[in-house]
Amino acid sequence: MKHYTRTIMLRRHLRTAALALLTLPLTACGGSSSSSAPATMNLGVTDGPVASASAVVISFTGVELQPSGGGSSVTINFNSPQTINLLNEQNGNEASLLSGASVPAGNYDWIRLLLNVSSNGTVANSYIEINGAQYPLVIPSGAQTGLKLVQGFTMTANQVANFTVDFMLQQSITAPPGLTSGGGTQDYLLKPALRLINNVQAGTISGTVALSTLQSNSACLAGYSGSGPLPNAQVDIFSGTVTPSSSLTPVVEPEIALSSSGSYGYDQPFLLAGAYTVAVACSSTSSAGTSTVTFIPAAGTAATVTANQTTTVNF
Repeated sequence: MKHYTRTIMLRRHLRTAALALLTLPLTACGGSSSSSAPATMNLGVTDGPVASASAVVISFTGVELQPSGGGSSVTINFNSPQTINLLNEQNGNEASLLSGASVPAGNYDWIRLLLNVSSNGTVANSYIEINGAQYPLVIPSGAQTGLKLVQGFTMTANQVANFTVDFMLQQSITAPPGLTSGGGTQDYLLKPALRLINNVQAGTISGTVALSTLQSNSACLAGYSGSGPLPNAQVDIFSGTVTPSSSLTPVVEPEIALSSSGSYGYDQPFLLAGAYTVAVACSSTSSAGTSTVTFIPAAGTAATVTANQTTTVNF
């Protein structure tokens, strides 16, 4: 086993990441169309766990789509804000933002989730809850850009396309020192790492983690109460064939939890088809604020995701 060191800003490994995009274009049901007939779009949101947080609530006001080649964007405003606790949308669950929305067929350059953002970046009716206390969420340039995914996709005339936006909040939320709102309350910065997934191109990686694997490193079971997810261990899933390292940003980090059958396991849906590297990641934090992360196995395990199928990786 190899050890790596990284600095964390919010307990074990909440870290800021640049917008996480996969380069595969998203195509709805077999390609584009120049027909004037509309397409139908369904859009949901999902998320992975966030260390320390018991709720991450975001209030959405609409969705905006930008057609390729310029021209006016397509904006769908909700009749009333849709307020979603993203931490309820894990392990294959998703909340619906659009259901049966009619949009012009054609190619699109980006999609934006619209929020009610004040001039100082604070998002109305949105917060993170930690140890029973609620803290404001701030999005840089949120009033201008909202939550924007610059990723191309195609809507096909007379076809239904199902998309999911994956909020990778482990990589998105930080508490910068000095970032406060009224009364000196600490604000949390949401600089989102998002993935836009065409559901027909997505598959799942899941598996079990043996108790002996977790016992091989004392950090893996540290702080574990015997129920719920392990606080200092998760599965890191990296894009491509790589050697796991804290210098690499995982695509997702599904939690490891004890199932009703008495085995430890994980489950990660909404992965685009392709090659991945999977490893158990266990972390321990020093009093100086640095976290030593051990990957098991150190070289990772290769996995290939196939659309609409489950790939099993056990440890």
